[in-house]
Amino acid sequence: MDLFPVGRGHLLVVPRQHVVDVFDTDEATLLAVMRNARRLALALRRAFQPDGIGIHQLNGAAAGQTVFHYHLHLIPRMLGDPPGLHGRVEADSARLAEHARRIAEALEAP
Repeated sequence: MDLFPVGRGHLLVVPRQHVVDVFDTDEATLLAVMRNARRLALALRRAFQPDGIGIHQLNGAAAGQTVFHYHLHLIPRMLGDPPGLHGRVEADSARLAEHARRIAEALEAP
């Protein structure tokens, strides 16, 4: 879960291997990240019924990258939500745990 979420269900897909950005990442890692992103996006859709899901990845400070470890943001969006990739307020840990529980249950659903 993103600690500074833009909205409910905002999560990150992060490879365990340290790589800085898409240019530093091997093809196998990219494929694994995208495979997991799709699986999690389906779970987000089941758990939160958003109007859409943004999948974002930034490379370099000029592009807005603030954490220099390759990762994808998956952000459920409702029509009318304000744009943005980074929240300004740290989320309540109980709320993040509840969102994670809902996503985990959605992953297990048929």
